Amino acid sequence: MTIDEEKASASRELEWLLSSLDETISALRSGLEECLSLLNPNGPGSTLALSTLRSEALKGIITRVGSRVTRGDMRVKMFGLPHTKGFQAYKLTLAAPTPNHTLILEQLVDVNNYVIESLELLQLHAYFVASMDPKSVMEKLCSLESNVVAARTALKGASLHRLFPFHAADPKVFDPPLPSSVAFDLYISEAAIIAELRTLNSLASSEADKPSFLSLDTISPFGFRERFAAAVGIHHGTEKHTHGVEINPDEVFIYNGMEVKVKELVRVESQDPSLMAAWAKLGGLEHVLRKTIKSLRFVMTAAGIE
Repeated sequence: MTIDEEKASASRELEWLLSSLDETISALRSGLEECLSLLNPNGPGSTLALSTLRSEALKGIITRVGSRVTRGDMRVKMFGLPHTKGFQAYKLTLAAPTPNHTLILEQLVDVNNYVIESLELLQLHAYFVASMDPKSVMEKLCSLESNVVAARTALKGASLHRLFPFHAADPKVFDPPLPSSVAFDLYISEAAIIAELRTLNSLASSEADKPSFLSLDTISPFGFRERFAAAVGIHHGTEKHTHGVEINPDEVFIYNGMEVKVKELVRVESQDPSLMAAWAKLGGLEHVLRKTIKSLRFVMTAAGIE
């Protein structure tokens, strides 16, 4: 077969591949719409337990509705919390959400935006497929893949600028508001909700030279597969255990414009089945897109289209 005949054959294969993309686009659209419904379910939202396994350091629940946390009731036992005697529980309660003071999971805002943008791209993509313009189709597929990867990355972990000491929840989302010596953070890691509560020593205060105390619980050190199985009720007989995470009690942070040390840290992880399902679905969509892009790029190259 001559080079021209090979290109002609590749051109026919490219035409067939473009015409067959309708089914792929339909599957991608269906998957993205499912992700959107998982991120923003109808009804009262998802109520999740936030509790340390081997201590009474933190016990409570939160309710997530989309990217907003609308309810939170927790009891905390940490040294240095206000209005407690000895080691009594300190109650943390979310205030009624207001436009200015609402606990938002910003990562879910990002994921939601990426999914919506991807659905909009698919509408444009259908037009380019119909026009049989392979370069435009490739461009839109790559943009779609980029959005899906970004959405999945947002569910995998928070950016540093959204973590302590650069970020913490607005103290006024709680009733009463958190004191300045307490920092609460809520974020997502591998599609699970992570809550972190720190008591702080300001180096400008007279308490700065007192010894620090560390009590840290890290819940579920398992990977995504194990935590997904646990969330949907599948058990493989793996013994649950906790791991302490080392921190330096003498490390100085700049937090809210002040130099502080962390006296005590409690961290709790709670599996969110809806987020885990969305993460898994996005992973499947990413695989489909990469396979489609690879096939299209190969045939375009064979047809002499760069």
